[in-house]
Amino acid sequence: MSADDYAYLDDSLPGFQRARLLVKAQGDSLAALGFCGSKFDFYRFANRFRVAVSFRGMALDGFSEETAAGYDALTRVFFVWSSFERYADLAGDRAPFRALFAHHPRRHVHDLATRCRALDPEQRLCDFLVEQSLLPVHETYLRRYRDGHDFSVLTLAACIRHIFAHGILTAHPNRLPTANLVGIGDSLGAFLIQFVRDDFARRLSFAEASSAPA
Repeated sequence: MSADDYAYLDDSLPGFQRARLLVKAQGDSLAALGFCGSKFDFYRFANRFRVAVSFRGMALDGFSEETAAGYDALTRVFFVWSSFERYADLAGDRAPFRALFAHHPRRHVHDLATRCRALDPEQRLCDFLVEQSLLPVHETYLRRYRDGHDFSVLTLAACIRHIFAHGILTAHPNRLPTANLVGIGDSLGAFLIQFVRDDFARRLSFAEASSAPA
């Protein structure tokens, strides 16, 4: 199998092919990248991430464009957060992901929280998610976000994914305008995709530098 056979993964996760060769050279160990698990866990994550990056919407018969756009936003968050969770597993980290975000500029998180609050000025979505939360930890961090703790903004994505999959969440939660929901979903999705790409690039650069001949 040639390196070009993985070009489709390199398009969504830049550096994947270089990382694959590095992992192979290390006896299929992910340790050089600071990951745990097997190379197959890494490949499965990369394919899941590709779905999240490539998602452009669904075709829904009988729905208005507005409502379909809302469900597109919810589905995008579902895919992106699910792939982010797999990435966190590789990194051996769990919520609130302090180790994973230790190298990430804090201003990016603050900017994300500012955008999401601006799109939900009456906290309609946040209040709905608190009410419908299926996990106590989600409710705790949503309340912290609502009280001004910026880093807890990531709980919006976690809770949207969980309630959309296992609870009651539609394209018009608590009468939040669909355009606002779309904006929040797009902001969360774009942030998490860029974070994964940036963090992966950092790990790969460090691994390549460490493995280079003296």
